[in-house]
Amino acid sequence: MKLFGKSRASVLELICLAAFVVLCADFSTKAQSLPPDVGLVTQLSGEAAYWNEDYQKKPEKVQAFMKIRRGDYLKAGAGAIVQLVYFQNGRQETWKGPVAFRVGDVESRVEGEKGRRVQPEVVILPTAASQEMRRIPILLRRARLSRSGAMQVRGTGESLQKAITPTKEEQAEIKRAKEIYQSMRKQNRADDITPELNLLGILADYEQYEEMEKVIKEASKMEPGNEILKDLGDWVKAQRSKPTPKK
Repeated sequence: MKLFGKSRASVLELICLAAFVVLCADFSTKAQSLPPDVGLVTQLSGEAAYWNEDYQKKPEKVQAFMKIRRGDYLKAGAGAIVQLVYFQNGRQETWKGPVAFRVGDVESRVEGEKGRRVQPEVVILPTAASQEMRRIPILLRRARLSRSGAMQVRGTGESLQKAITPTKEEQAEIKRAKEIYQSMRKQNRADDITPELNLLGILADYEQYEEMEKVIKEASKMEPGNEILKDLGDWVKAQRSKPTPKK
């Protein structure tokens, strides 16, 4: 009887182990099969929600400068405006609610016969600009860490850190970024600060904080009271107030 009990326990253990392995394999497969990031929400006004049948079936609120994935469904309420940009081809779409659409690889599609009459306003941005927009969420994350206290803003009594002189290659990259900025500024609406944020992301990579302050100041004229710009301004001040490293 004891031997039978041990044998039965061993069988149960094997079944549990097999079930655990299957669950882990299923979880791993789902994690690996997440759809890729294809673009970025660059402007949001009003209420909008998103979900995805592959990995997120419960709708959540759309946020400005969140990445979008292939297969995402976005639903904008009446009076809402959602603007997004695709990384691959620079396609910028501005949707006005009420509308629901699905994100593709390089463009969005409205589903249903009634929805086919609703089309977005489309502008094609320079491909280089859309690729560089991947920097924006990273920059904003760093700025929010600064606001939460992870980076403390020092007192104004300390001397500001001197600007780092870029190399020739970096200067060429910054020059190209400024040219792209000018092109985007001509195409985008006056109240859209995406061109400024795109330029700020590149300037931050090369620690050009003094230039960043100027860009933030100009962007704040277009959108006074914008919390994103305030966070970025605080973060830039924190970086500039750090003492210059001794050689």
